[in-house]
This record gives sequence, structure tokens and C-alpha cells, in this order.
Amino acid sequence: MRVQEMKMSDKNQMRKSQIAPEVARQIDENLKRLYADSSSEAVPDSLSQLLTALRNKEITSRSDNA
Repeated sequence: MRVQEMKMSDKNQMRKSQIAPEVARQIDENLKRLYADSSSEAVPDSLSQLLTALRNKEITSRSDNA
């Protein structure tokens, strides 16, 4: 069955199931290998500014809710 054809209950069940530690470790290692080159690239200024603005908004939101 393709992922697009899954029912919502199937998706919810998948979220509830846990990944075996060995599988999680393999996924982690593969992702690190896949993105090793791109992780050493500089973050564009526009993205850095956006991340800063989002962090500031989150801090402001937390202080308003306190």
C-alpha cells in the first residue's frame, strides 16, 4: 500500500509505534552521511535573519504567557 493511500487511522497507528533503537541509529547515521556536505555550507543571510526573527517571536510569546 502506498503512503498516499493510507487511512488516517493507519497513519495514527504508525505514529504510535516505536522504532527499534538499532533502526533509529541506522537512520541517524544515514541522514548524517546524506547531509554532511550541505551542513558545512554557510546559511544564507536571509534565512539567518528569518531564524533570528522566529526565535525572538518565540521568546516574546513565552514572556507574554508567563
